[in-house]
Amino acid sequence: RSQQQTAGHIRAELAAGKSVTDAFASAGEYYPPLFRQMVAVGEQSGQLDKTYQRLAVHYDRTLKAKRTFFSKLAWPLMQLVIALFVIGLLIWIMGLLPINQGSDEAGFDMLGWGLVGNSGLVVYLNALVFIGILLFLFVELARRGTSWTHRLQRLVVNIPLLGSALKTIALARFAWALQLVLDTPMDLRKALPLALNATGNDYYAQYGEDVALQIEHGQTIHKSLSATQVFPPDMLDNIAVGEEGGRLVEVMERVSAEYQERAGTAMSVLAQIAGYAIWLLVAGVIIIMIFQLFSGYLGMLNDAQKPI
Repeated sequence: RSQQQTAGHIRAELAAGKSVTDAFASAGEYYPPLFRQMVAVGEQSGQLDKTYQRLAVHYDRTLKAKRTFFSKLAWPLMQLVIALFVIGLLIWIMGLLPINQGSDEAGFDMLGWGLVGNSGLVVYLNALVFIGILLFLFVELARRGTSWTHRLQRLVVNIPLLGSALKTIALARFAWALQLVLDTPMDLRKALPLALNATGNDYYAQYGEDVALQIEHGQTIHKSLSATQVFPPDMLDNIAVGEEGGRLVEVMERVSAEYQERAGTAMSVLAQIAGYAIWLLVAGVIIIMIFQLFSGYLGMLNDAQKPI
């Protein structure tokens, strides 16, 4: 369902006399759980306008971070596209050589892939399209949070540098979500799992039920989160100070601002890692081409030395 269709559906629900909460709930999983729950709490407390403003600031910040991330990948991706284009051009040009004219089999295959001329170019382009579809499906499944992506998230956070950057981004989301839900009359047994789920990373989200159970047994927020053993000491110390002083919302607002700055740095690190990965891929393609061209050249020399 597109954004326009969803907005039209919600407008129709509101026109039919339903509450804002029910209207958004009827849209299914189009809106994330935290958004739907915050709208419900905002409507019940009469602070729906304030809730919308906070959500707007958060999603605007998230959108800007994504744009910055992809803008830093623009040049490496362009290099990859150029490299793939050159390979396709080379395949097509080989089909124009006289030695490859009027023959079903490649008389001269510089790359050694059996791809020459128009037919070879079609196979090459189909292979690229197939790989592109696989990558798209992988990203889409990861975005929807299927079970195998949850396991992957738990493994990736243990990778040096990459894992620390992902943790920082997830903790920034958690800090923002926690200060948001704590500033509402929402039950902590529901608020904390929502904040954990807002991280977008199962490394933290998996402890939602455990934390809710700790709260139900009378534990403080600090002790409930400490029991998971996945939160950094500085965040836990701030939560403890905020709880003891009765100023947890104010403390988490400050912590959220600090982690948003760290998340910006972490996004830059992720962009650099992704950029280096693409550059390595481009370098690998170029190296393979060099070896294939050199092998083809040696093959030509060997064929020329054979007696007629």
